[in-house]
Amino acid sequence: MNKLLQMIVFTVLTTSIYMVNNPKSASAEVVVVHANQAWQLTDIILKKNHIITWKVGEDDYWSFNTTIFPDGHNADGIPVPALESYTLPGENIGMLLGKTGQDRIMSMGLSGSEDVLYGEEGCYLYLSMNDDLIGKFGVGFKDNYGEILVTVIQTPMSVVGK
Repeated sequence: MNKLLQMIVFTVLTTSIYMVNNPKSASAEVVVVHANQAWQLTDIILKKNHIITWKVGEDDYWSFNTTIFPDGHNADGIPVPALESYTLPGENIGMLLGKTGQDRIMSMGLSGSEDVLYGEEGCYLYLSMNDDLIGKFGVGFKDNYGEILVTVIQTPMSVVGK
């Protein structure tokens, strides 16, 4: 409950700052991403000529394997490259990932930003942990635990100077 309250306060403060400076510009949403579900549909619809920015609390933990990481890890995952049957091979195992309706997969982690590309406007944003999709090297998402709260802000490129 405390974690949810912190993320709501962060979102309200961040959105307020953006709204004061650019009243028509920013929109923010907080999304819960479950560790045991691949490619979760969010309510976030990507906007044309916008940049998406995200932030996850550094003390917000989930785990791709509770036997190996009973206390979990953050949204950056662990510095071990994922194998070919994973959500995004080559990126950190357990990392937060995003996908657009155009099937572009983004390495997200704790924080960052990405441009909404041509053709992605109007598409939903999907979020997932980087784990074994088919259970080739274990049980895949079945042994995952926890959830993280992700704050996603969409800002027009004109506001950020792009």
